[in-house]
Amino acid sequence: MKMGTLRILMVMLLCGPLGVTAQGSFLEKHLYSEWESEEEVLSFLQATANNNIYGGAEHPEAFQLQGITYAPPLDNAQWEATRRLECCMCGYTALVKNTPDTMRLERGARGDFGPVSVITHTFFLEGSDLAQVTSEWVEDEGETKTRRLWQQSPSRSVPRAASKTGQVHSNCWVPLNVRSAPRVGSEVVGQLQWGDAVTVIQEGTEALSVDLNFASTFSAKSRTLELPTYALRAPFVQVAFDGGEGYVFAGLLSERPPFDFASFYVAPAPPTEAAPEGRFARPDTDLLWEEVLEIEQREEGMATKTFRGYADGVVVKHWYDGKYQFGVTVDIPLDTPDDFYVVSNNLLRFLSSLGFDSLRISPEGFYVDFSPMSESFITERSPDGTRMYIHYNGGGC
Repeated sequence: MKMGTLRILMVMLLCGPLGVTAQGSFLEKHLYSEWESEEEVLSFLQATANNNIYGGAEHPEAFQLQGITYAPPLDNAQWEATRRLECCMCGYTALVKNTPDTMRLERGARGDFGPVSVITHTFFLEGSDLAQVTSEWVEDEGETKTRRLWQQSPSRSVPRAASKTGQVHSNCWVPLNVRSAPRVGSEVVGQLQWGDAVTVIQEGTEALSVDLNFASTFSAKSRTLELPTYALRAPFVQVAFDGGEGYVFAGLLSERPPFDFASFYVAPAPPTEAAPEGRFARPDTDLLWEEVLEIEQREEGMATKTFRGYADGVVVKHWYDGKYQFGVTVDIPLDTPDDFYVVSNNLLRFLSSLGFDSLRISPEGFYVDFSPMSESFITERSPDGTRMYIHYNGGGC
């Protein structure tokens, strides 16, 4: 193994998600982490050379180690036959295990009338360290094992920072009513603006359903609504706010300050105008780390991806295909399954004043654009449901 920087890059596809448990796979659990050993670096930064929108979510679908891509076997019968290495000059690579606790990569080969060899790399946590056990078996020679420990890099951390104890925030783009009693229809004694912080005095006990009505809220020239409404089920909670005390529906409150669409996106520009200054910047949030990846050299320029991790747990990825197309993915932590639909609804409300050309809403994600060939926005969840992706795409073809 060469000294220097050893990069491990996960290659993802939006379609065909890897079958993982609700706890998340090993790759998901170590998203964006970085590990050090002597002069080498082991990075779990998600990246792919596929820069179109269908690679944007970057689901952990395969793993690249030392320039070799390991993907899950697709067909069990064919996989077992391939693994026997019964042909001359045979070879294979596979991601054979990706559970919450362990990842195992396997590579087998048979030389030209030579012996069969199989190498496995097994990764798992050992205390606060990442252990890597490499096993090499050679036909007629037996097995040798090596072991290595990696320490997590202090420079690469993505906390899931929450608010102060007892504080919650309005996660509703339109004013959120504060009522005199814990029921719909009681007197409105105040309103919370999006992002306002309040202190919880008493938790509620009786849950009720409140619908996010996408069918009546959003219009478009072309509309497909597989999910016309989504029911939030939560109680009212008693809160202290800047006008006194009252009751607020907890389904539209969040533990952490919501992502600020207005300051980040500014406003999508018409196709004939230059993008406003200050787009895609987060000057009011602490930047914890940044990494720029050069993906591919093209005639027009270098295709790149830039990742930035912030103190509120948000990761922002900027990509450019080296020619015309560019985009941004905002990766946001989620506290509950409802958060995905609440934030998606807020984003559409933020964008709706521009007028939608196409709108698609399904249980898996939302899509909107403003005219043919214009900017577009897509929202989707990570396979384990703990993170949300907002994809912005622009540029020509």
